[in-house]
Amino acid sequence: MIILIADDHVVFREGLSALLLQMPKVKEVMEASNGNEVLAILKKKKPDVILMDISMPEMDGIETTRAVKKGEFTSVPVIALTMFNRSQDILPLHDAGVNGYLLKESSISEIYKAISLVIKGEEYYCEPVKKVLLKSLMEREKAEGFAKKEQLTNREKEILVMICKELSTEEIAQQLFVSPLTINNHRRNILFKTGAKNVAGLVVYALKHGIYRVE
Repeated sequence: MIILIADDHVVFREGLSALLLQMPKVKEVMEASNGNEVLAILKKKKPDVILMDISMPEMDGIETTRAVKKGEFTSVPVIALTMFNRSQDILPLHDAGVNGYLLKESSISEIYKAISLVIKGEEYYCEPVKKVLLKSLMEREKAEGFAKKEQLTNREKEILVMICKELSTEEIAQQLFVSPLTINNHRRNILFKTGAKNVAGLVVYALKHGIYRVE
């Protein structure tokens, strides 16, 4: 596993790098101090995941994430790793297409867990961020609404409920006796039909349309 850390604080980068190199399967950790360096590194070597700070000189984390997700490196997962837990930071990164969001107060075990999940195609938001994001999305959805394009099938609704219950792609596939690839195809269709951008958006959609209820 190759990890790229983008953060303008040298001590933080080096400390996190040393900790990650002690984790299973981590072979290499590359470092960048701003977005321009991230894009330059990507042209030379493709990491398995990027840990992205928000506040960086020259090109910040939000702009860099947009560049990664709209360019030739769109398949590279990006996890925001920052001290900011504000909607004005979380929402732009959510819209830019991040695969996860962690706070710098997170433990190394949680960071490694998030990395392991996003590499498999899942998403990971730490609990404090998840609460802020869902509230912000609910407020925005109420004001604007998702562009509902087509009705979900019964199977898609079933899968959506499982997604809301935080089951992984593999767990859903096992319960429905299908392959993970089939579930990923359903997930893409659900995202398209609901107009949601990621799992957090799907949860908001399911809550608003009565497909899922918090027990």
